[in-house]
Amino acid sequence: MQHDQQAQRQAWIEALAQLRQQGAIDADDENTLIRHMDERLEAVQAELKALVPEYERRVETDGRGAADAWLGERSREMGEREGSDARRMVDSLTSVQASVT
Repeated sequence: MQHDQQAQRQAWIEALAQLRQQGAIDADDENTLIRHMDERLEAVQAELKALVPEYERRVETDGRGAADAWLGERSREMGEREGSDARRMVDSLTSVQASVT
C-alpha cells in the first residue's frame, strides 16, 4: 500500500512538472499543489483511521447495514469537503488568477 502511494505521488509530481514545463502553471503553483496534496492525503488518512472505532461500534450495536449507511454518509461528506477545499486552492493559484483577469 505504501509503495502504491509513493508511486501515485511520484506520478502526480511528474504530471505537475510537465504542466510547469508547458507553461500551464508556474513553480509556485507547482509547489502549492504538491504541498496541498501531501497535506490532504495525511488529513484524509487520519480522518478515515478515526472512523474505524465508531464504525465497528455501529456494526455491533446497529448492524452492518446501518453502519455501512453511516460510513457512506461520512464518506460523502468528506468527499464534498475535500472537493470544496481543492476548488478553493485551485482558484487561488497564480496561473488561475492570471487567466481570470
